[in-house]
Amino acid sequence: MASGELLRKLFQTYRRRDDQGFVQVAERIIAEERAKRHHALADDLAHILGGTAPASTAAPPPGVLPRHMEVLPKDRERDSLLLEIRQPSNSLADAVLTEENRQALLEIIREYRHGDLLRSHGLRPRTRLLFCGPPGCGKTLCASVVAGELGLPILYARFDAIVSSYLGETAANLRKVFDHATRGHWVLLFDEFDAIGKSRDNSSEHGELKRVVNTFLQLLDGFAGDSIVIAATNYEALLDRALWRRFDDVLAFTLPSRDQVRALLGLKLLGIRHAEVDLDLFVDDVEGLSHADIERICQDAIRDCLLAGGDILRAEHLMRAIERQQRRAHVVEGAEREARTREEIGR
Repeated sequence: MASGELLRKLFQTYRRRDDQGFVQVAERIIAEERAKRHHALADDLAHILGGTAPASTAAPPPGVLPRHMEVLPKDRERDSLLLEIRQPSNSLADAVLTEENRQALLEIIREYRHGDLLRSHGLRPRTRLLFCGPPGCGKTLCASVVAGELGLPILYARFDAIVSSYLGETAANLRKVFDHATRGHWVLLFDEFDAIGKSRDNSSEHGELKRVVNTFLQLLDGFAGDSIVIAATNYEALLDRALWRRFDDVLAFTLPSRDQVRALLGLKLLGIRHAEVDLDLFVDDVEGLSHADIERICQDAIRDCLLAGGDILRAEHLMRAIERQQRRAHVVEGAEREARTREEIGR
């Protein structure tokens, strides 16, 4: 059953003949029912609201968005979309996490689901989150997990369009992003957040980006939308110190431990039979790699197996995939060394 506050809002929008507001509240009710695993009810409500077949029996054509989602803000300079809507497909079962991070995500999900209760006592759920850590360690995945568990779409901020060469336009684009996020219920994701959040004390940064940081701080402080805002960065040391205080919680992601490596291998190979492979023998070979690297190895091994005409993964498939990853890492390391050398020469 939907909360009393949402039902009150629903009736108020009907009384005001506020069609857009009615749709937004109705979709929030549908999202809550889906988050409670009441999928049949959520599908029926979505069918009634949209006049289309339930999601469980007929998915909408690719690229077709609900009526209220069709108009996304654009950059005035290039007429590029500032946001991209993504439908999450992940749950907590898809992530191998430290116990600390798993508990943190569970608490965040629970608080959002019971946000009305918290607000009735003068509190608010933690909805402003910072994910930091090395590349490929699950930050973006966990943003998708939060969205998937709550039944919310992801509103992905496109920094290639947000960052503008025109004075003041980047800040204006950020305002458009936050303004759009207030008109729905989303997980608003700022991936590669250091692109706009670098320290204002950094002498190498010009004045425009410093103004962008100021704008983001103001927008985050004043954000009144009923959405979760997640910023993810690989370079947390570059972030402005004032940004840290604006987030309700910070989750640090790290390279997987030995136990997590073993769990990752098992999880990513669930889609193919591999009973004859002792995964424990491969832990040493992939220890020190990121979650994304290990997933790539498993996908490569499965691909090799299928293309060879087999349906049972064998040890040699994994070995070839690991060797391929090692060669790839060697090339990447060489390119990074060369880039650092050129940067030092340029200084």
